[in-house]
Amino acid sequence: MIEALTEEMMASNLTQWIQATYWLWPILEIFHFFGLTLLMGGLIIVDLRMIGFFSDIGLEEVKKLLPLVIFGFLVNLITGVLFLFGDPSRYSINIGFQIKMILVLLAGCNAAIYHLKVEPLFSNLNLTDRLPLVIKITGFTSLTLWTGVLLLGRLIPYVGTG
Repeated sequence: MIEALTEEMMASNLTQWIQATYWLWPILEIFHFFGLTLLMGGLIIVDLRMIGFFSDIGLEEVKKLLPLVIFGFLVNLITGVLFLFGDPSRYSINIGFQIKMILVLLAGCNAAIYHLKVEPLFSNLNLTDRLPLVIKITGFTSLTLWTGVLLLGRLIPYVGTG
């Protein structure tokens, strides 16, 4: 199934355009790094606060960073899909890429838990209140998963392709 999808992608006009446009890959790298900076920069602050650091800042305040995090994720999603189309045969068999995608999926599940279960708890908490364990676990899980995504993304060019 993956081989058939890879072949379809390789035959696509988008793949042909990306591969034929010599300046596009470096531009995609710049935007991907920009998106990563927004994503990780905001998440580190939000997640560390959820874990219990920066206790003098309210959870509602750090939550204001989430639109930047989402924007960064969307930039990375778009550029990441373009990277995949730019070299589908390399990415489809790369174990680093495959694990990275699993971690992104798990991070998405963790984000759903955050929005459904954790975020509603924020409005009932004061700065002096002890954080519920579910908030700490969700923040730690997010920080761990996204750090893994970051590291695996950097390792893709260097790890085995099968």
